[in-house]
Amino acid sequence: MKINEPQLFLEINDLKFVFLVIKYNENFDFNILDSTIVDSKGVLDGKIIDLETSSKIIKQNLNTIEKKIDYTFKKITIINTQSDYNCINVSGFKKLRGSQISSEDISYILNDIKKLVTDTEIQKTPVHLFNSKFILDNKILKTMPIGLHGEFYNQNQTLFLVSKNDLKNLKLVLNKCDIDIERVVLRSFVEGIYQIKKNDLKENFIFIFFENSQIKISVFDNLALIYSETFKFGTDIIKKDISKVCSLDIDFIDNIFKNSETDFLHKKNSEKYLDQKFFANNHYRKIRIGHLSDIVKARIDEIINLVYKKNINIQNFKKESKFIYITFNDLEISNHLNEIFKSNFSDSNTVFFLENSKDDHLDSCLGAAELIGKGWEKEALPVIQRKKSIISKIFDNFFG
Repeated sequence: MKINEPQLFLEINDLKFVFLVIKYNENFDFNILDSTIVDSKGVLDGKIIDLETSSKIIKQNLNTIEKKIDYTFKKITIINTQSDYNCINVSGFKKLRGSQISSEDISYILNDIKKLVTDTEIQKTPVHLFNSKFILDNKILKTMPIGLHGEFYNQNQTLFLVSKNDLKNLKLVLNKCDIDIERVVLRSFVEGIYQIKKNDLKENFIFIFFENSQIKISVFDNLALIYSETFKFGTDIIKKDISKVCSLDIDFIDNIFKNSETDFLHKKNSEKYLDQKFFANNHYRKIRIGHLSDIVKARIDEIINLVYKKNINIQNFKKESKFIYITFNDLEISNHLNEIFKSNFSDSNTVFFLENSKDDHLDSCLGAAELIGKGWEKEALPVIQRKKSIISKIFDNFFG
């Protein structure tokens, strides 16, 4: 990575190709030079399924961007949106017997983990490795305790892996565009980075990203991503439920949410009926607002149960994650249903709703730009800068 030269990022998802061009200064802060969003084709679940179609669109837009900024790109960072990655939590240890923890001890643990993963997941490769916990003599430490004395050192690692074939297909697409992949990062991680930086988050927490067609949950422990999962349903099923139960068109439901008061589903309105203004082009029917509220509450209760309350994959993580941060990409859902969503969590949870930016389609790319420029404290992958620390060299050995 070079300062004062354009850097290119591309998010590949089923609906859009999102291009972002930035330039780093000497402090690795960045300015946006250009952003371009176009409809994608040849992509399914974030994976390339039509090499020719997808590469043609990417190349055309890449050429346009290069002419606009008068620069030719040789490398690119890809934001991967596929949902079938693997998340593996592994613990390595070293018996110290009163000696100091050295960089060689850390290297030993990492190499052990590398062997374990490569021996068992031969068709996959790691794209992220996080130091999630440092435990010295049963005490959890915030940072890597190199130089400290102890009897027993335990280090928890979290690895995210994707299919080698999926990465090969990405490489083929970009090679057809005459550009090499510098790094692939997962959207769930860089989305988290964007929200952490934007909202200055520091504690253990859980992110839940509610989108129209999917829901993503990501668990952060001491700023390390330790679990992430994507569900193949989204908030659009709430409106679909109302449509089905009340025999109303989806467009009609959209109009209700778009043109109603923010608290129209509140219990104080439960005995009222939908205003006749919504039936301008339809035969008027008496539909009690309380009935709509019951449908919405039942569906939201089911969603929260599946994603959070009864999700066995996060049971161990919930104990240490008091804070829950929620975002919606549907502003109407957010405006009308925040309180209903919030009521589904226990009193022991502190729930915050984070506002999306007006350019929320760029959030992942902006998070990736932050990651590539400054690195991430809890990520073990090295960040290439002018000088490498001892720890970076250790991680070079791990991934070299």
